[in-house]
Amino acid sequence: MITVIKTDDPKIKRKLMRSGLNFDVIPAPDKVLPLLDNANLSAGGDAIDVTDVMHPSYKETAIRLSRDMGLRYSGVDIITAAPIENPIGQYFVIEINAAPGLDYYVEMGDKQRRTAREMYKKVLVAMTNPR
Repeated sequence: MITVIKTDDPKIKRKLMRSGLNFDVIPAPDKVLPLLDNANLSAGGDAIDVTDVMHPSYKETAIRLSRDMGLRYSGVDIITAAPIENPIGQYFVIEINAAPGLDYYVEMGDKQRRTAREMYKKVLVAMTNPR
């Protein structure tokens, strides 16, 4: 099935032009064609829950970074070329968000909704207990 998206977004047009393409090109069915240089969910990026497959060193790194920033609760965006099943190697921190939204995450399914609910309970308990 081919989905045709009508857009006049200049960012998408520039991205296609840099790739030598335009709106008239129909990529092969198995071809992934990035339309933007960012992957923000608000810009149409995909949310993929990798919690169960990522190496524990990612969690340890995110916790350390959050603590270094003086945060009890945060979202840490990490990018790496290594497979996430392997221990963290070279990585880049894209963002440490002191007020991460979980709207997209909870929409992924019941498991994610339960995880978010438990996370918020822990946050509320932590907020009532002094450091």
